[in-house]
Amino acid sequence: MGRKRSPRYRSLQNRLAVVLLRGLGRLPWSVNRALGALAGGIMAVVPNPTRRVTRVNLALCLPELTARERRRLTRRSLVETGKGMLELARLWRRPDEGLARIRSVDGDAALRSALDAGEPVVVLVPHLGCWEVLNFWLSHHFDFHALFNPSGLDRVDRLIQRGREHFGSTMYPATGRGVAGLVRALRRGALTAILPDQVPDRRGGRFAPFFGRPAWTGTLAPRLIQQSGARVFMARAERLPGQRGYAIALREPDPAIYSEDLDTTLAGLNRSVEALIRELPEQYLWSYKRFRRMPDREQKPY
Repeated sequence: MGRKRSPRYRSLQNRLAVVLLRGLGRLPWSVNRALGALAGGIMAVVPNPTRRVTRVNLALCLPELTARERRRLTRRSLVETGKGMLELARLWRRPDEGLARIRSVDGDAALRSALDAGEPVVVLVPHLGCWEVLNFWLSHHFDFHALFNPSGLDRVDRLIQRGREHFGSTMYPATGRGVAGLVRALRRGALTAILPDQVPDRRGGRFAPFFGRPAWTGTLAPRLIQQSGARVFMARAERLPGQRGYAIALREPDPAIYSEDLDTTLAGLNRSVEALIRELPEQYLWSYKRFRRMPDREQKPY
């Protein structure tokens, strides 16, 4: 078992994290972007766990790439990861600025039509581009409800939650009661967004193919879709070059996502995520240990 941290240590960690986030949030946008790119560039050059995981995931998921193409994609991905890490501090502190930096929205007509008709909607948002900006756009324009999973650092959680609730979204704890509240809201015609590519705990997932590999995939989104009869959209917020802002895109999912069979639904969900990633592979979070749970007798890749 790991060593349990003392309350004093946790309090210090909490304060330092908030000071760091607030400090980064005060930096001018150009400086924030430049530092993020620099941090990502360093990660791409210096051996470190983030680079190693990125390389492993790219080899597993995109084996059709040549070694040179994977090296280039690794570097581009890590630079975008660095930008993403630093931009969150500014976006949580200044949500209005994040919303103002959205330059275009593609594919929202079907989403608006579904909500105008009173249909519940589930938007699936992989770790692609800037998902926080997408949350701002959804909560600014629609009756947005979402789950919130605390980090354990209460001051950090309050800072994040203030940013996410800035435009009037309704947040629920990631508990059974919170999920029940979210289902009730969906049945009334609300909208929610879920990160579909997180690795859930042992009770909350099943294996489904992801880029041809078995990946422990969360069952929360499929169950919400089945219980509420929701319409599903895939979405991303692309980080545009330099300081140009963001471009939001919404896509229809693989039709199998509406199946009553859970395994079929999960396979359709992962194919939908794959299709979105292939549109913008350099901005996917390849450093996330997506395959850290493996079927019995299969070797863990990390």
